[in-house]
Amino acid sequence: MKTLITAYENPDLDGTACAYAYAEFLNKNGGDVVAGIYGKMHREAQFVFDKFDIEPLADADDLNNEIDSIIIVDASDIRGLSDKINPEKVIEIIDHRKVNEADKFPNAKVQIELVGSAATLIAEKFHNYGTAISKESAALLYSAIVSNTINFKANVTTDRDHKMSDWLQSQFELPGNYIHEMFKFKSTFTQPLSEIIEGDFSTPEFRGIKVGIAQLEIVNAEEFVNENFLELKSIMNGLKIDRDLEYVFLTCIDIEIGRNYFLANNKNTQDVLESVLNIKFETEIAQREGIIMRKEITPLLKAYLEN
Repeated sequence: MKTLITAYENPDLDGTACAYAYAEFLNKNGGDVVAGIYGKMHREAQFVFDKFDIEPLADADDLNNEIDSIIIVDASDIRGLSDKINPEKVIEIIDHRKVNEADKFPNAKVQIELVGSAATLIAEKFHNYGTAISKESAALLYSAIVSNTINFKANVTTDRDHKMSDWLQSQFELPGNYIHEMFKFKSTFTQPLSEIIEGDFSTPEFRGIKVGIAQLEIVNAEEFVNENFLELKSIMNGLKIDRDLEYVFLTCIDIEIGRNYFLANNKNTQDVLESVLNIKFETEIAQREGIIMRKEITPLLKAYLEN
């Protein structure tokens, strides 16, 4: 029986990169593991897989009868995981989120460190143990670090992210203008906006208070929010009702100019965000200079709402 390495259902680039590369690392060091995902990877992840001709990850649903233990990467709470995952079968967790539910996995060895990307933690394993890394894993991990740190502009970026990025870049051939191409692709949607929003929608809960946070990282964010305002507003209202949320909002990050735009069409939500983030809603849209990621906003909301 094998060990499955996976991430959240419908994983983003960081989750897919970590699953792919950590499986390689463990197998090269005597493990018997397989990387697989539940659902469908984000478009940005698919872009990187296609760009470097990387074989797709296995469908984890096809592996359920072959595995007896699970490793979770870029994830550390129950919400967002496939309901096929039994928390008692999770033997290891690798993540980078301050707010987590690692205690709900009783048999797991836990590594949670506050770096910009979980990919940095996986890259360090190759680097520190002297394990040779394939160009495919190097390209995936490098891309995930760049994406998660918004090309190192986000506050979550650490020296460790920079160090591993530099090392990974030396392990494969980086195409010209690659980062701009990746971010531009990330900003072009081929699915309905509702599917895009719901595909990466976070629903943390703080002492019974349910919050919904949507995050988009695109170019020309101000233009996008203004042009799609009514549709975005309708999507957020629908999510609030369908999921019985107390607060719900969208944070849209402009990945080129480094600015957040917040959409909150509920006065109570606006009041909370104004207090937590020191922003001002003159309309139903507010902006904030500099980049703040959802993973940074979540612990701020937790501290505010629990007090």
